[in-house]
Amino acid sequence: MRRAMLCVAIWISLLTEFAVSAEPPFVFRDVGDETGLFPHVAGIRGHGAAWGDIDGDGWADLFVVTFHNAGSKPSLFVRNEKGKFRLDPQEHLHTSGMGSGALFADFTNSGRLDLYVSNCAHGKKGDPAFSAPSVFFRNDGGGKFTDISQESGTCPPLYEGRGVAALDFDGDGLLDLLTCEQYYSPKVKVGPVLYRNRGGHRFENVSEAVGLPVGFGGLCVLASDLNADGWPDIFLTSGAGEHRLYLNDGRGHFREAPGTSDIFRWSNAKGEDTPAGACIADVNRDGLPDVVIGHHFKTPWISPVPIRLYLNRSKAGGDPKFEDITDTAGLEPLLMKAPHVEIQDFDNDGWPDILVSIVKFKDGQPHPLIYKNLGVRDGLPRFREEAWAINDFPDDEDRKQRSSGKLFAKMLEEKKFVYMAPCATSDFDRDGRLDMFLPNWWIESRSLLLRNETPGGNWLQVSVEGKGGVNRMGVGARVHVYPAGKRDAASRIGLREICIGYGYCSGQEAVAHFGLGKSERVDVEVELPHGKGKLTKTDVLANQRIVLKP
Repeated sequence: MRRAMLCVAIWISLLTEFAVSAEPPFVFRDVGDETGLFPHVAGIRGHGAAWGDIDGDGWADLFVVTFHNAGSKPSLFVRNEKGKFRLDPQEHLHTSGMGSGALFADFTNSGRLDLYVSNCAHGKKGDPAFSAPSVFFRNDGGGKFTDISQESGTCPPLYEGRGVAALDFDGDGLLDLLTCEQYYSPKVKVGPVLYRNRGGHRFENVSEAVGLPVGFGGLCVLASDLNADGWPDIFLTSGAGEHRLYLNDGRGHFREAPGTSDIFRWSNAKGEDTPAGACIADVNRDGLPDVVIGHHFKTPWISPVPIRLYLNRSKAGGDPKFEDITDTAGLEPLLMKAPHVEIQDFDNDGWPDILVSIVKFKDGQPHPLIYKNLGVRDGLPRFREEAWAINDFPDDEDRKQRSSGKLFAKMLEEKKFVYMAPCATSDFDRDGRLDMFLPNWWIESRSLLLRNETPGGNWLQVSVEGKGGVNRMGVGARVHVYPAGKRDAASRIGLREICIGYGYCSGQEAVAHFGLGKSERVDVEVELPHGKGKLTKTDVLANQRIVLKP
């Protein structure tokens, strides 16, 4: 009760301090039909999605992952042809299984993106789809894929895979693969797996040898440099709320970060009430990566639950320290499941917002639930969310229906809201605004391709093409952006690490997106991973995508 009263008091304070507009500040439009994505993504139990430019034409293509059972279509792959989509004819890409995530990554530094599809192969109910293992496809050029699942060593039988990520954990210049196993089974068999890339699309499981926990179940894995030492660390969400952070020692081994299991612990997680996806990025522009975690609680419409935000309070040269600032930052409890979370600047004002995979509707128009970043006040980032108020619960009678679950069914039927498991973002139409694809798990309901049409500031997108011991995708590079001629910490516009595979069961392009606000020219500084040096480009004109090379 005291916590609930505190949340209400803080939220009222925030609404008083910051004026609330009549309409939400973010404008999105469903363009699934006009872009040709439908009817291909109709009638699916969508549970994952990944973006990646598989043919090098500069446009991000889309793989859609499904639970191929109970009438759903199998997973599918669509090509992006300058903002229009067509179904790829390669039948073997229409994978069958309990699809739970996907990732495009260049595992051989060939300039070609391979595809990994994570399946939750738990073997239940006598349905073949429940036993299908994960799948690995090699890109042979031009987006022609060959199934190399068996020889790759990354697709063991009856592994209950969920989230996936890529990283170069040992600094050999080759991307490795990180997977996790869901916690729902009575006893997790394996847990997180770190597959070391041996070259030639061959991998070996080195999880236990490098210090990762055996039998640790969860729904999300993240790879990010949380202590700025140039080496990727590993963050694991836990179905039981016992989240873990493992620090890379720079020699390919990991140790648990002291004290972090206590600060990240969710005491209210148990049974079907579980944390889900997570994202790591700098929300307050202090150059330190912060952590946000979503949830998949069973009945949040009865007992609302917030996503949680942890601010990085680390000091130079020390172990990472975090503070839970969920309440003071304005992240109020949500009346719906919120599996996917992502930190991105959706209005290009220079302050990264927090996306949740919930969409409300008004007059047929979609309003994704985004916490707008209001900047830093009294040393803390503050956020405001307005989409949830659209078509809100109108009277006490509706509130009474929460306990029976009738309200949930009623609002779904009336198409007032929807929540999705994943929500993969990409600037698919290359206009400088981040769009999103939300595959719908309910066969009878519509998946959403939401084009971002929010009026906003200038922007810059940065990719890094590595060589000489740096993976070609630049994964792990830390990109800093400053106003032109002002490369100091106080002037920093933003920091983003190039990562792929975050949120919940979602794969992204290896591109760092920055909103620049009114800045028309900026300086860009890149810290290459593993101490491989820095790249600097000054006086860069805004509103373009640039590629930096060593």
